[in-house]
Amino acid sequence: MGIASAEEYQRVLAKHHVVFLLFVSAHCPACRESGPLFERTAAQHANQVKSMVLDTTQTPRHPDVIRLPTLLVFRAGQMVEKLEGLGAWNEQEHTLNALFSRYATQESGTAQPG
Repeated sequence: MGIASAEEYQRVLAKHHVVFLLFVSAHCPACRESGPLFERTAAQHANQVKSMVLDTTQTPRHPDVIRLPTLLVFRAGQMVEKLEGLGAWNEQEHTLNALFSRYATQESGTAQPG
């Protein structure tokens, strides 16, 4: 599923309590590596977090996306985090796991051990 209009952004945000939107481009070397890692991590939290990878060439411009890749995190329709880039390659998996775990925990209302 993609996003075809600004109104569609709002529909996705209204329908899901926690939404992660990763903006990428096929022409961005960092995106080619970050996108698949994001998708693998997102799949582990699919029951609690709505996640989408959006190609900027096929998606309306989002005003908060200036660099690629950019991850926007929304809770209850409000942006709560923005990551321009996902950090150093060797830290991206840890960064994504920590983000997803934090928001999945908040969504489910349960405590995360450790």
